[in-house]
Amino acid sequence: MGLDIFGIIALAQSSSSSNSLGANLLYFIIYILFLGSFVLAFFPGFQQRSQLWFISRDVEQKLSMIENYLKDSKSVSEKLLKDKGIPDPKAFLNRVIERFVIDPVSIEPTDIISRMKLLMRSNENTVREMITRLNPNIDPVSRSQIEISAEVTMALNQIYKIIRHYLLMAKKLNSIMIMYQLQMVAPIYVKLAEAYDKAQKVFLQGIPVGDGLGPLVASRFLMKASHKWTVSQDTIAGIVEFEQRRLIVVKAEGPMATVGTPGEAVQNVIEKEEGKVARIITVDAALKLEGEETGSIAEGMGVAMGDPGPEKIAIERVAVKYNIPIDAVIVKMSMEEAITEMRKEVYEAADKVVDYVKNLILERTKPGDTVVLVGVGNTAGIAQ
Repeated sequence: MGLDIFGIIALAQSSSSSNSLGANLLYFIIYILFLGSFVLAFFPGFQQRSQLWFISRDVEQKLSMIENYLKDSKSVSEKLLKDKGIPDPKAFLNRVIERFVIDPVSIEPTDIISRMKLLMRSNENTVREMITRLNPNIDPVSRSQIEISAEVTMALNQIYKIIRHYLLMAKKLNSIMIMYQLQMVAPIYVKLAEAYDKAQKVFLQGIPVGDGLGPLVASRFLMKASHKWTVSQDTIAGIVEFEQRRLIVVKAEGPMATVGTPGEAVQNVIEKEEGKVARIITVDAALKLEGEETGSIAEGMGVAMGDPGPEKIAIERVAVKYNIPIDAVIVKMSMEEAITEMRKEVYEAADKVVDYVKNLILERTKPGDTVVLVGVGNTAGIAQ
């Protein structure tokens, strides 16, 4: 039997009363929250501390991403070391990635380049000796893979430690300004860490990278060279005849993952030629600006080389000594494209650069001249 009219009225009143009570409770909660936030807004330091907390959470997430890339890199390096017969891979890796090179004294700049060169070469040779001592029978390609893998892990380790340092300092000092700056740069370093993580796997597969553009161009010329020789550490040279010109081509020795010592190589070549060189042409990859097209070619003057100093200045000094003009041809790409597998646009640009260089030689030299062509970059996966 259905409800009578009195039952319906009673139920409606009960429901209305319940809804009214719920609405009042909701209004009361909103009022309390509003009042609380109004009071806290005037509480000394509350806004700054709340902002600091929210921003720190964002930075911590970015730091966690970098840490994951670091852990992955360490795992890859340790596996490589184990596969290549290096005993106690973890201890060796921890020792190598914590290595550092102290910059030479710059307040007295006399001969600073020679001192920098000594420190850099000594550091590279020391790491090589450490690897060879642990495995005397290791081949050059495997050794270079260990070196490049350790370098990547070292870079990621430094990024992680620096971001963590400023995060902890900002928290310790309750500094909103440090945290703001950290929040702005953290995404950039996450992107860089991601690129390094990809690069490590590419190098270990022996795949040419974008930075190998220079060596690839040089190898196109060296394919026709009848004689090649080691001109400096990890660097080779060869002589090619082109349109009645004598072309001496220099590149890092492949297919190892190395950039060689192109500055010293060019210096040795020109001194051997007693300075009778009409022109030096350097070819290298260069970082593009956002909006620029990958694989685009540009031409300029000077040494196209991303070097801290010793190699680049060696070319400049010998060029000044014998008054030799230096041409630079670059192919533009991003940081990630430079250290990961060579993109189609970069590979196709190599053929264009070969033609570009040939035109430069014809335009700026005459028959009988000697020209030095330097393919600058990491020659991983690119032989001669």
